[in-house]
Amino acid sequence: MSAILDRRAFLAAAAALGFVGRAGADGPRALYAGARMDAQGAASLALFDEEGRESAAAPLPARAHDCALSPDGATLVVVARRPGFYALALDASTLAPKAAFAPPAGSHFYGHGAFCADGARFFATENAFASGDGAIGVYDARRGFARIGEWPSGGVGPHDLALTPDGRFLVVANGGIRTHPDTGRDILNRETMRPNLTLLSVETGEVAAQAELGAEARLSSIRHLAIAPDGSAVFACQHEGSPEDAPPLVGEWSAFGRGPARLWETPETALFKLKNYVGSLSLDARGETVAATSPRGGVVAFYERASGRYLGAHAMPDVCGVAPAGRDRAFLVTSGAAGGRRIEAGESGVAMALAGLSDHIWDNHLLRYGA
Repeated sequence: MSAILDRRAFLAAAAALGFVGRAGADGPRALYAGARMDAQGAASLALFDEEGRESAAAPLPARAHDCALSPDGATLVVVARRPGFYALALDASTLAPKAAFAPPAGSHFYGHGAFCADGARFFATENAFASGDGAIGVYDARRGFARIGEWPSGGVGPHDLALTPDGRFLVVANGGIRTHPDTGRDILNRETMRPNLTLLSVETGEVAAQAELGAEARLSSIRHLAIAPDGSAVFACQHEGSPEDAPPLVGEWSAFGRGPARLWETPETALFKLKNYVGSLSLDARGETVAATSPRGGVVAFYERASGRYLGAHAMPDVCGVAPAGRDRAFLVTSGAAGGRRIEAGESGVAMALAGLSDHIWDNHLLRYGA
């Protein structure tokens, strides 16, 4: 795949598809953004509400992974699935295209990005082919997302990243996995994997703090993040060891790197249901309950953040996308095989199917914004 996206081709495709305007008669309401595919494999990004009613859609050049919202709520950036070679800036209400950008030659995106607090810069996790080192690409959001810098990510295979609530730091999930586009998703450094969490200064890119999980968790690749209101980072892993290992996969790094990262104890039966893989995670509206999805295991696991206590699970085939719903302990989840549901944490498995999401194959992540 070319590392340079043809922006004119994208704009033409977007115009041909047209856009469904955001429904405004009800006043402001929460929206969800998620990448998906149709039955023919065509990729798109969609906006929909908590009832599953679609309000806008835009075509994508290839599968996407995650989205990031600018602080003013005006712009969404959607990033291609790893190894990815495109990112698109879209109007956050209509998905009308604003800009398209790509990583430099010899590099690819890892699927995630984040804005700085004033929206002037956009940060993307990247992989340099030749060295295998992780990088954070720095882009000028006010000049068409022109690339203006690059920082070491603090490790190998950076995947997710997130801004701390005070806007001073980026938390980076360095998964520890080295890959190369020529070999797809094959792990090239299994014997030397060292995943970590790294705190970077937003102003300088310097490492402010770093945490590893210890030698016994060396094969648990740290992949995804959810930042709590106090600045603590909840994280999720994908274990690359034996399927029989079933180690803990979800944990927390204390606020602003002031303590060690710890994995939460989870009942063995629940761990085996996760099948060594968490694909996404989210905090609820109050930041008190955590939902961790496993598409391989077909389950959503719930935790109490304050204690790390396991609360139960909800079964759903190929579930991955997850974002908070409007109520405490409630989440909206999407699946590659079963559309979307609104669920509540706990053993009861309370859920409501969202009929409007059943016609597509939903990809890894969801983003909630608006009301």
